Amino acid sequence: MPTSPRNSVHSVTVDAPPEAVFDLVADTDQHRRIFGSVIHTAREQQSESRDRVERWSWDRASDSVRSWQASRELDRAAGRIAFTHENPPVGLGAVSGEWVFRTNGAGATEVELRHEFSPVSGAGDEVAAQLDRGVTAQLEQLRTFVESRADRDELEVSYEAQLLIDEPVEDIYGYFHDADRWNERIPHCLSASAKQDADGVQIVVMDVQVPSGALHTTKQARVCYPDEKIVWRQLEGLPPLDDMLYGYMLFEQTPEGVLVRTGQTELLKRTGVAKRGWSVEEAKEHVAEVRGGRNLDSLRSAQEYLSRRRA
Repeated sequence: MPTSPRNSVHSVTVDAPPEAVFDLVADTDQHRRIFGSVIHTAREQQSESRDRVERWSWDRASDSVRSWQASRELDRAAGRIAFTHENPPVGLGAVSGEWVFRTNGAGATEVELRHEFSPVSGAGDEVAAQLDRGVTAQLEQLRTFVESRADRDELEVSYEAQLLIDEPVEDIYGYFHDADRWNERIPHCLSASAKQDADGVQIVVMDVQVPSGALHTTKQARVCYPDEKIVWRQLEGLPPLDDMLYGYMLFEQTPEGVLVRTGQTELLKRTGVAKRGWSVEEAKEHVAEVRGGRNLDSLRSAQEYLSRRRA
């Protein structure tokens, strides 16, 4: 049973104008870039001032993916984003709050994140402590992103491979969805196991052989939309050059077959780039060529596997 509501206020100073910080929080497509645990976001735009968002995030402590839905009211002129959670996490009966963005008079922004929450009976102190840790980390990640954005923009690289496959879309999607069979299907995959957290949500652990011949273990979380798309984020086992790695697969039915597009975004480490004696542009070209080529090899493996099976 929910107890009496509690309130919390957390704040951080960000060296950027309020309008710029507001826009980053309002634009859910930016959240994977800003917050390291975010796997995917979806947004239903109802109007300029109202929307409904869903976000999937990895909880390291429980090694699980949690999704939440919230309705939002956005007031850019006033510098406020109010929200109400539709499915509060375990231990909470209700959660609402707002982001507030104010200039501090010196060209920076004072960001406040306010919550009103009702813990279930017996969970108050524990839930309050979890909320405090989570919000503090979230605000620090926002500050770090904004204040290092120019550097991050330079180090970020995105690329995509695509292939038209003349096979049923459900078979192509299944080839990539069924991670437990990747070692039979994907050339560089030695083993893989998938834990299904909820409908359409997976955590996949995979052993791959990198071009040097070394064994590399990775963990990624995926949000899957049957026969439509798979969105993922690498949680552990990042490549040595990377600080961040996430991507997608899209399956589009066309008259000629299914156009499969697979793309990813990497945030490179400047120290890693320098250690190899490369310029940033050389490093970007390298990862786009090598890993983009590997993505194309995976698409071709699906085409060949499904073609052999049909034969």
